[in-house]
Amino acid sequence: MKTSPDISDLEIHAYVDGALEAERARDVESALAGDAELAARVAGYRADKALLKRAYSGLADEPVPAAWIDMIRNDANAKPAPAYSWRMVGAIAAAILVLVAGAGFYLGQMQPASVDVVQAALEVRGDAAIPVANLADARRYDATLGRIVDADIKVPDLERMGYRVTRLGFYSHAAQIQYRDGQNHLLTLYLRASDGKTRFDQFEQKGMRICVWQDDRISTVMAGAMSAAEMQRLASLAYLGLTA
Repeated sequence: MKTSPDISDLEIHAYVDGALEAERARDVESALAGDAELAARVAGYRADKALLKRAYSGLADEPVPAAWIDMIRNDANAKPAPAYSWRMVGAIAAAILVLVAGAGFYLGQMQPASVDVVQAALEVRGDAAIPVANLADARRYDATLGRIVDADIKVPDLERMGYRVTRLGFYSHAAQIQYRDGQNHLLTLYLRASDGKTRFDQFEQKGMRICVWQDDRISTVMAGAMSAAEMQRLASLAYLGLTA
């Protein structure tokens, strides 16, 4: 599906920042339910915003350099500076926006190489914005899933193991598929393009069983509260189901 043509990039950014007026925000939320590309873009902007926040959050706690304090004091004793024109103010604001947008793009581009796949999977675990009614509904997003991961894949069917797909999440370079069993236990399947190295791990972390299955195309991280044997069976079913 194509992004809704009446929703601009500016409105998408305002929606992500919580600055869009309520009526228009409801329009965007309604469009998200039926527009996979729009949902992927919104999720991507949110992921970039989160990366920027993590990257620069420590700056707020840094002390103001002494040289800056001296500069401010000197300026306070100097003659008033000439007023800036609105054109100059606009140019400065535009430059700041370009720098921030560029940093967001750069951080988003470097995410697959710099952030461990397990860490990335756990950071977004449970954060999936698109509800789906069943497997057929979820597979309407297979094309979007394939574009993000850069592979010909589809949402795996895990129903024979008692897990039903319930939600999807799309990010700048990754996707998440959520499943629930009959007791409402959460199982997440996190996917992104591989760095080309093969890897298979299964271990316990933060009270969950985690399985990493990576080939030369796809990195897959499954996480859920279960036994090692159950995770092994689910991981095999999921890995085969991605390309079956």
